[in-house]
Formats: sequence, structure tokens, C-alpha cells
Amino acid sequence: METLNMIGTQPFETKRMKLRPFKLSDAQYIYKNWASNENVTKYLTWNAHKTIEDSTKFCVERTKLSGRTDNFDWIIVLNETNEPVGSIGAVSVDTDKREIEIGYVLGESWWNKGLMTEALEPVLAYMFFVVGFDSVVAYHVTENKASGRVLEKCGMKNVGTSHRVLKYKGGKKVEMQNYKMTKPEWYAKNIRF
Repeated sequence: METLNMIGTQPFETKRMKLRPFKLSDAQYIYKNWASNENVTKYLTWNAHKTIEDSTKFCVERTKLSGRTDNFDWIIVLNETNEPVGSIGAVSVDTDKREIEIGYVLGESWWNKGLMTEALEPVLAYMFFVVGFDSVVAYHVTENKASGRVLEKCGMKNVGTSHRVLKYKGGKKVEMQNYKMTKPEWYAKNIRF
């Protein structure tokens, strides 16, 4: 079995955006463009940031991790405005199972424009084709239908439901939709011979 190519967060571009590692100067945009918005964080595992200091602390943590080869975490910068509008990356990495869990967030002003699908497609390609993971998984709260549509558009399959306790949301128990894609499924969808 081939070794995983653990090279961490490498920058790349799509038609409308740049995906790159976090920088300390991103904190103001993280706060302004998504992290302080209750609508955005409603279905996430973390609460909305109350102050710019919350976003700065979060940004410092992300930036510290950016040099690690087992860290896969991109900030999404819109070419049009050159401002960060969201992020996408690994929630967890299991090198033994050769599996990675993906999570993402996008500012409300940029919803329903196909941006998250545009970001997830190359991240999946990177995880399978460059790094060499065998499977990618993702979860979303059942009510968050838009998140499920993004995963399905990128070829991920719903493999059932589970329940999770969101400790930062006062221990609220939620139903989650579980999605998965394997390397052969990704190749079948994307590689034409």
C-alpha cells in the first residue's frame, strides 16, 4: 500500500477563488464575514464569535497549525474582493484508516452561488489524488439541507444518519446525515480515459 503524501495545506486556485493557509490578518474577515453570524453558526459545532478577539484567538490557533504536514485547512478568498469568505478543511485525520473528515463554513452573503461546491471539488481531488486518502467523510445536521446538496453535487453519498451531542450548543443532541466518498468513487466520477 502506498504511503500517504502528508504535505499539509498547499495553496491552489479555482475560477472564482484562492484557497490558502490561514494568516493572522484574516481574523477581521473571519469575524465580519461569517464567524459572528448566528445564521452561519446555527448548525455548526461551535458558537458564533461574540467579539473580534474570539476570531483573533481562533485565527492564531489555525495559523499555528498551518505548518504541520498533517494539517489540511484552507481559508477561501474570493478573487472579486480579495476577502476571505469562509474556510474548508479537515476536521479529523485518521492515517491508520486512511480517512479524513471534511468540514466547511461560508459567509451568509455568499450562500447559493455554488462557491462551496467550487471549493470542495479541488479539496476532494487533493485528498484523494495528491495526499492519497482512501476515503473522505463529512457530516451535517439534518436540517442543514444546503450542506447536503454541496456534498451530493461533489459526488459524496449519504450513508445514513447518526446522532451527536453538540457540547458547545449546551449539550443539544442533533441528528446528523453521514456522507462518504471512496477513492475509486472519486476516480470513477472525475477521471475519463
